[in-house]
Amino acid sequence: MADLYDPDYGTAYYRSRDPVKNIRIRVNLERVTSASMVPQAATDQGGLQDFGALDFGGKKDGEIYVFEWQEKVFSEREVILYTDEANCPGVLERKYNKEVKNLRSKRPTKRLFTYTDHDTFTAQEQMIPKMTTSVSDEQSALAKKVTTVRKRKNFGRGRDSDKAPIPKTNLIDSDPSEEKKLKTHIVNRPVKTMYIMADVSPEDAVATEDDEAILCTIQVDNSGVVSVSPDFNRGRKAYRVETQSLGKDAFEYTVDHVSRTMNRQEQNREIKMFRELYTRHTDFLQSVVGNEFEMPPPDVLRVLVYGEILSAKNFEYDDLYIHYFCDLPRNWYAAGTEQLSGVTHTCTTKIEGRDNIAFFSFPFYFELFYKNDTVNPLNRDLMPTWPTFYMEVLSIDNWQRYRTEGYAYQQVPSSPGRSFHKINCWRPVGNSVIPELRRFFIGGSPELEDPTYASTPTGHNDTLMSKYGFKTESTGEVTIRMHSIQQSRANVDKSLSKKKVGSLIDRLGGQATQNSIMGVIDAFKKAREKMMATRESLQYLKELKLDDEDKDIDEQENAMNDARDSTLLIGTVGAGENA
Repeated sequence: MADLYDPDYGTAYYRSRDPVKNIRIRVNLERVTSASMVPQAATDQGGLQDFGALDFGGKKDGEIYVFEWQEKVFSEREVILYTDEANCPGVLERKYNKEVKNLRSKRPTKRLFTYTDHDTFTAQEQMIPKMTTSVSDEQSALAKKVTTVRKRKNFGRGRDSDKAPIPKTNLIDSDPSEEKKLKTHIVNRPVKTMYIMADVSPEDAVATEDDEAILCTIQVDNSGVVSVSPDFNRGRKAYRVETQSLGKDAFEYTVDHVSRTMNRQEQNREIKMFRELYTRHTDFLQSVVGNEFEMPPPDVLRVLVYGEILSAKNFEYDDLYIHYFCDLPRNWYAAGTEQLSGVTHTCTTKIEGRDNIAFFSFPFYFELFYKNDTVNPLNRDLMPTWPTFYMEVLSIDNWQRYRTEGYAYQQVPSSPGRSFHKINCWRPVGNSVIPELRRFFIGGSPELEDPTYASTPTGHNDTLMSKYGFKTESTGEVTIRMHSIQQSRANVDKSLSKKKVGSLIDRLGGQATQNSIMGVIDAFKKAREKMMATRESLQYLKELKLDDEDKDIDEQENAMNDARDSTLLIGTVGAGENA
């Protein structure tokens, strides 16, 4: 509880979206007299002192003032100083001279005043940073260097980006001048500072700079971060300032945040304004960037590989360079203008610990496409094979002797993201000592006619491959880093449907076969439905035919019965007539 009640002399940081000009800070300064510092004993009616009832009240004189951001309030010393025009050689001093003359009434405060960002006091405080609050604290050499640097010019952006100087030679300046250091070095973000001060000089003495004390420091940077040192009191005990004079007067003050709060109507208006601003900014970004991104064709996987050859270490000879290329297996292809091979620069090794390391930091980039049109489900090519990144490490010396230092390969990662690879290298050796002598004296060494032999050769179609009898020797190590990005319509469909339907390459790799199988199944279903419909129609016709036949038989029987009855009737009638 004591920590919550004691004053906080540290710096507090706040972030606000409101303009800093709306900030209001109230400072209440009170001079604590000696009478209030020494407890007084109360006297009873008999003249005896009652030490049980002590009075700490004392006499206080104080003042309260609400400061705005960068509000200039003059002290008594500044009023005397700027009244004389001889002390106003600069533009800012002449401005203060006019403001002091226009002060028709007395100053709004007696002891409180401010130093704004334009005052010399602010500049001096920024130029002389101190690590502690001790009077004997001296400025370090690093602090002196930091105060003299300036912000770097930002070339490459804006309207004058085409006019930015791009040096073609002498990229490295081993001995820069002091002027160049001032032009190219970087400093911290620019901030605006305001000091709330107090004149703690005795009442009967003339105010001097030594009698000025800093009560509160407010700094605001471009990102909207406000730092207040010391922090607002917020109900805690008041801060204390003691003078250095013989009287050793003490002052207590509080710092409170009294900015006006917005009502509901103003908040709604501000929210509406921010929404309109963000909407316009979003529309502007969409007009600049666009929302229709280039998509690969259907059933095609697009793979972007951004890589970097970082280093090579522990090779036999110095002055290394690397020849690299990307081999595309079946169903993979690249654009016609895409370069799938390259050569790095020559790099000299340096000793780090027990290793001889050559740092290349050489970037490379590939854009590849995958589409499987195979229909035969028994073909093993339905299982996709990812592209392979091959590397051949070589060396060259001052006598222009070339040597092969090692071969290595690394498969392109099948999953997107960043990957880090340390690849061990090897090189072929001859069957006798002659190739090694040639390698040492005149350069040259056994090389692979097909660099893809380091892995599985391109034209190899068998299930097994034997390298028995092939002599090699382990050499150094190459370190590379790859960033892989995958793009396909299947990803979009998956994100929209939110269904787990297998991996991406499974959907794309067997897309043609799956489409073919689904087509056969659909055709079979249609044929089956047609056959069932035909069978039902035949059954109906058969039943209809049977009904017709039965109807004909009944009609014939009825006709025969009618004929027989007619014959009998005719016979009976004839017999009667004869009778």
